[in-house]
Formats: sequence, structure tokens, C-alpha cells
Amino acid sequence: MMRKFWLGLTDNRFKAAMAAVERTGACLGDLAEDPSAASAFFRPLRAALRAATSGKTEQAASAQARAAAEDLAALLERFFSDLSLHRTAPDAALKEALLCLQRACSAARGLAGPRTKERAAVEIRGLCAGARRTLALAKTAADGAPGGFPKNIKFSSIYSGLDAAFDALERCAEALFKV
Repeated sequence: MMRKFWLGLTDNRFKAAMAAVERTGACLGDLAEDPSAASAFFRPLRAALRAATSGKTEQAASAQARAAAEDLAALLERFFSDLSLHRTAPDAALKEALLCLQRACSAARGLAGPRTKERAAVEIRGLCAGARRTLALAKTAADGAPGGFPKNIKFSSIYSGLDAAFDALERCAEALFKV
């Protein structure tokens, strides 16, 4: 915890990326219930990430983490906006993937500690892999389901959007691990 505190004081990009991941994880359940709130939640978060400049220390990894956290926020804003636009409630696969995302975001705080970063990285990779597997199976089922073509395309693109968010989270976690 002391290292996280120190990095928060000396590296604004690290601080912004970590805060964005933690806040995102904390609000995923609320956003799943009310996806129309995505813009109100993610726009200020993305603005704070863009505004984060280097602090007293310069680390390339913290700049990469900030950029990946901004990608994560943009992708999730799009994902929830698509759910809202299509008036679609998350199905079982999306709920499971969002739960994995929430747990992975929560585990990210461990990336700041020298004793906990290895375990946190493994946990995040495992949660992302499990969610990807769930999304891939659901996307395959949506693509191959007979009838309901517009619904199948809609869910297929929603699954792909959430899968891309997992890529951004993994990039962010890798960069936070290197800080």
C-alpha cells in the first residue's frame, strides 16, 4: 500500500490509470442495470485520464497504462451505450463477463504492491481468459442461431465490444505491473 501511495503522489499517469480501473470496476453493476448512464460516468473519467500528465517521475509504463485505461473507458462507454441504444438487457453471458471484469478491475489494486503484483497479474489474466471464453461461446451461438438475424448481429457486436474492453484491461494491467 505504501508503494501505491507513493506512486500516486509522484506519477499522475499511474494514479489516473489506477483510479479509472478501480472506479470502473466499482460501477459496472450499476451500469449494467442502467446502461444509459454510461456517458455521464465515462466522459469525466476519460477527461481526467487525458488531463493526467507526468508527475515527479517519468515512466513509459505509466503512460501506456494511462492510454490503455482511456481505451478501456471508451470501449466500455460504447458497450453500455450500445446496450442502451438497442434497449437490450445483458444476457447470462454478458452478466458473467461483466462479473469477471468487475473482479479483474478490483484485483488491479494489487498491481501496485511489490508482494502482490504477481498474484494480481495472474488473477487478472485468468479472469480475462474466462470471460473471453464465455463471450466467444456466446458469440458463436449468436452467429449460428437460425432466425432473429438482427438480434443475432446486435448481440454479436455487443460481445465483440466487451471482448475488446478485456484487451484494453489486460494492456493496462501489464503496464501497471511494469511501473
